[in-house]
Amino acid sequence: DFERELLSAPNDSKLWIQFMAFRLSLADVGAARKVADRALKTINFREEDEKLNVWVALLNLEHKFGSKKSVTDTICRACGAAHPKRIYLRVTEMYETNGDSESAKEAYTVAIKKFKTSKKVWSAFIRFKLRSGDDEGARKSLQRSLKSLSKHKHIFVINRFAQDEYLYGSLERGRTVFEGLLASYPRRVDLWNVYIDKETKAQEFEFARQLFERLTTLQLSSKAVKGVFKKWLAFEASHG
Repeated sequence: DFERELLSAPNDSKLWIQFMAFRLSLADVGAARKVADRALKTINFREEDEKLNVWVALLNLEHKFGSKKSVTDTICRACGAAHPKRIYLRVTEMYETNGDSESAKEAYTVAIKKFKTSKKVWSAFIRFKLRSGDDEGARKSLQRSLKSLSKHKHIFVINRFAQDEYLYGSLERGRTVFEGLLASYPRRVDLWNVYIDKETKAQEFEFARQLFERLTTLQLSSKAVKGVFKKWLAFEASHG
């Protein structure tokens, strides 16, 4: 059945991964590896996301059924065939999902060295620190990232850090970071909106309302103001 399906949809990574899972359900790890290898040879090279999905499935297989060496070898193979940065981000995610914090830390260390100018890698590393309960390490990593990244990338990393503080750290610290951002970029309505959304999700409705009030005092374009009042009306309809 799988072979027939794959004839009509050879680029469907979901189908290939289901085929791998079927082989694993029969306790045949070797056959599952062969399915993954077939998939990587068969899927069109233009279908980067589909290939990436198979690489991730193969990495998970090696992490669960293989050895540390087989995982390392698969990472090397994947980086040679796909975008290395995307591979490393998925590898760190795999380790975190499986509760292997030490391996995740090692993978992040390598990723930071390889992609020290990547805002996504730094943001993921800082989030990892917060999720691990290392608040001080997260703040130090943020400072490190700002020294490595181009100035135009700073706002992205700081914004993500503020949001992650709400999720994994401290609401008060998240507020402090957002206030610092808005002091530097007072007319960035997108930052105000993220700030308001975080306060709303935290059920800090009165504080969110105060943010709306502050936002409407700024000198904004008529289009931006219209968007602000539309969002505020929706907010009050749900929480007022």
